[in-house]
Amino acid sequence: MEAIIIEGLVKSYGPNVAVDHANLHIDEGTVFGLIGPNGAGKTTILRSLLGIIPYDSGKVLVSGTDMRRANPQLKLKIGYLPQRAAFQEWKTTEQVLLSLGRLSGLEKTYLKERVDEVLELLGIEEYRSRKVGKLSGGTMQKLGFAQAILHEPSVLILDEPMAALDPSSRFLFKKIIKESRALGTTILFSSHILSDIEDLADSVGLLQQGKVRYSGTIAGLKKEVDLRSELMVEVVDDKGEWASVRLPGVDIRQPSPGYLVVHLSDVTQWDVMVPKIMEALMNAGCHIRSFNRREPNLEDVYMAYVGGSN
Repeated sequence: MEAIIIEGLVKSYGPNVAVDHANLHIDEGTVFGLIGPNGAGKTTILRSLLGIIPYDSGKVLVSGTDMRRANPQLKLKIGYLPQRAAFQEWKTTEQVLLSLGRLSGLEKTYLKERVDEVLELLGIEEYRSRKVGKLSGGTMQKLGFAQAILHEPSVLILDEPMAALDPSSRFLFKKIIKESRALGTTILFSSHILSDIEDLADSVGLLQQGKVRYSGTIAGLKKEVDLRSELMVEVVDDKGEWASVRLPGVDIRQPSPGYLVVHLSDVTQWDVMVPKIMEALMNAGCHIRSFNRREPNLEDVYMAYVGGSN
């Protein structure tokens, strides 16, 4: 069953079209990643989905309900972490969670238990009594994530959730996202950190200039772009001997001094050709330090798809 359906979504700001007839279908209990350049429309889609901003036309359904007509009870089933979390600076971390938990309809006894749980889960128990205005950027982001999951939503919307985090905090966020998915939560998040998308997402939507250029699995996107695996070879005392190597179906290039990149016209022949390539390079006089086969990652695919735009 589909937890989120977006069809023909259009949102303009004056003469500028931010989202142009976007279509996205997201299955229950999956993680969906939104990727695209700055200004592609990612945040606008998320805010339209949440009802934070009105959209011009189209259809947005969450759990089968039109978000334009959604009652408050449905919206309580959604958790949201904005790109820049902000709270009343004079409140303590615990007071923020208690206030937001009451607004989310949590009963007093369970609310206190739940606040303790999320503070421990995010590793910010020591900041329980610290005022928001005294928190670091990373801790503020953790507090934002804590409030997003406090009421155990069935749908979780995250806008650049790990952009300001150190490696250990990013690992923690990813762990929580994976655990939430295992419990059946549907998660939609945007990120410029493509390795995080590749680690977490079951499917992705690639946006460019307000349009959804692709929506589906990462494997499907890689297949559509048709990037091939390559052999990376590190050579010592390179004097250009590699340029004399000629093998059928083998293309050898040097992207930077000391490194060679090898492509095959027939990618099914890697096991047969790698020994022949190494032998030919050594016979030509190359001193090989290391070599390994590299598969294209999501960043390679993304840059190929959007044509290298920033």
